[in-house]
Amino acid sequence: MLLARRGLNVLAVDRAQFPSDTISTHFMWPRTTAFLASWGLLEKLAATGCPAIDLVTADYGPVAINGRPSPVRGSAAMYSPRRTVLDQLLVEAARTAGATVREATTFREVIWQGDRAVGLRAQNADGQSIEHYAKIVVGADGLWSQVARACAAATDVSHPSLTCGYYAYWAGVPTRGVEFYVREGRDILVFPTHDGLTCIWAGRAHADWGTYHADVEGTYREVISHAPDLALRLNNAQRATPFRGTSKLPNFYRQSFGNGWALVGDAAYHRDPLTGMGIGDAFLGAELLAAAIIDGLADTAQLDIALANYQQTFRQRTMGVFDYTLRAAGLKNPTPNLPLYARVAKSPEAAAQFMDMLAGMISFKEYFHPANVSRLLAN
Repeated sequence: MLLARRGLNVLAVDRAQFPSDTISTHFMWPRTTAFLASWGLLEKLAATGCPAIDLVTADYGPVAINGRPSPVRGSAAMYSPRRTVLDQLLVEAARTAGATVREATTFREVIWQGDRAVGLRAQNADGQSIEHYAKIVVGADGLWSQVARACAAATDVSHPSLTCGYYAYWAGVPTRGVEFYVREGRDILVFPTHDGLTCIWAGRAHADWGTYHADVEGTYREVISHAPDLALRLNNAQRATPFRGTSKLPNFYRQSFGNGWALVGDAAYHRDPLTGMGIGDAFLGAELLAAAIIDGLADTAQLDIALANYQQTFRQRTMGVFDYTLRAAGLKNPTPNLPLYARVAKSPEAAAQFMDMLAGMISFKEYFHPANVSRLLAN
């Protein structure tokens, strides 16, 4: 969409047919909706009937902190859209901008000229092999990116999966906005979404996957029982979908550029969904990569420099949250700062700053710096 809006000739191929669903945390902090606002798509999302989120609850058991983060670039909106709706909206926006989007078309291999990517081969829904040539090939094809594999993109920062879990959509669950629950060895994410449904994820430590997979509903209910008020609400609700789950939630950065190719979204970078920032990080990567391509496309040497800068800038913008996610997703000793949290919960100003930290607007290290902790406790 962003490249086509700048007048570039863009082809997108996707093996899915839209609307299409995918495992996703749904949630959009203001840092995420700010991208949609700047692209002229936020009002279109609101018009789909997705409920606006006015409150975020971070519940640690003995204490719960309620609030909302500060606006970002003028956007204070928060939403948790179904991916069937969000992805369709983005596909339509790309087509409106002039991009060609070919659905039910599966990437097969990169076309090389020497050591430089110059196009791709794909297969359409009729089984026909097709070739397309381009000045750059972008892999936006997710966690198990086939483009990354074809380009031998190295994974240069890697940590194993820390959690696992299942989610389902429920009807009849009253919510107080978005709710995050963290317990020893467990996490729960609650997202009100389209059609009056609520998406509820119940996670366990990754080592518990065998037990969880053997008894999905029983383990799911056991996790929810650690949030008694939510468990009571769920007892009076109706499950609207089957359970879906995964234990494959690795944390990594891949090499995101090379001669004539680049990676973006989960293909370039993935981390545990606990902090609910995946969509925002994907939007950030898309905007940075589009700018790099536009700056460098006229000259091969300049393009290589621009792509290297894209990777460096993206990592600088996301590494702090990556480190915080690794700490949080360990699900060990979830309340090491209980006296601080208890104080923060009583102060709307302090709670707002805490939400800015959860939303990735204040770094984990900055928030928990001894000077800031002392100030919060004194206040």
